[in-house]
Amino acid sequence: MMKSIFRGVGQVMFQGNALSGALMLAGIGCNSLLMCIFALAGSAIGTYTAVALRYDAKNIQNGLYGFNAALVGIAVPCFMPIHAASVLLMVVACVLSALVTRLFERQRFVPTLTAPFVLITWTMLLLSHVFPQLQLPATTAAGTAESFSLIRAASLSFGQIMLQGNNLLTGLLFLLAICVNSRKMGVESLVACGLCLAVVSVPFVSTTSVNNGMYGYNAILAVLAVANILGVASCTYVKALIALLLSLLMQYAGLHMGFVTLTAPFVLSVWLVALYHTFVVQTKQD
Repeated sequence: MMKSIFRGVGQVMFQGNALSGALMLAGIGCNSLLMCIFALAGSAIGTYTAVALRYDAKNIQNGLYGFNAALVGIAVPCFMPIHAASVLLMVVACVLSALVTRLFERQRFVPTLTAPFVLITWTMLLLSHVFPQLQLPATTAAGTAESFSLIRAASLSFGQIMLQGNNLLTGLLFLLAICVNSRKMGVESLVACGLCLAVVSVPFVSTTSVNNGMYGYNAILAVLAVANILGVASCTYVKALIALLLSLLMQYAGLHMGFVTLTAPFVLSVWLVALYHTFVVQTKQD
């Protein structure tokens, strides 16, 4: 069962590999030991919930009920103070993530991806406005301008996939975790990262946001998803590029409107490509 729990962490980046999951946990631990513990706990709760409810054994083994729960687990110390109420909320939310994942599996229009994490975390954030004890103290962001840093931007683009925006080693370990399981996906993720960082030259795009990885993480996930899990038979990388561009546009809009976007731009961009592909295939069959 431990392998399934580690795979659950790895599946955040489509790596159904226990070693990949362990490397990702190490990366999280470099930034925050508390988030590492919550990620592991989240994956365990999601996985054991699926076992208790007798969900598909192969999906459990591959960690498919753990990765959304792992992200939910990380979100709690990221957005909330840690006390009895927030820990209880985390446990309930991780159980719910397995249930919502199962609901998504019952439809065939779009892949599940991290949609359960996004929906559940948004709900938790709404709850925090109702119950102020679930809110972290407000902080004031520094207003100083900064120059573009390629190394920082690239590393944090990987780190932000799992809400890690402070440690450069974290992103390196995340990239290594991908390469351990698939060198192809490692190359794809690096190319996606390089392409999305070009937004730093676009007017009105905040260099600070680019340096903090805010424009990279959704784009990396979008490319990996379209290129590897959608089953797109033709023009795969063209469609992956479209998903990348869509995710960048959505992230730009979300950041400028003050939304906590999480991985919603990634999910929506891949869904649009998936629905288009389904529509084209269905049209050809008719």
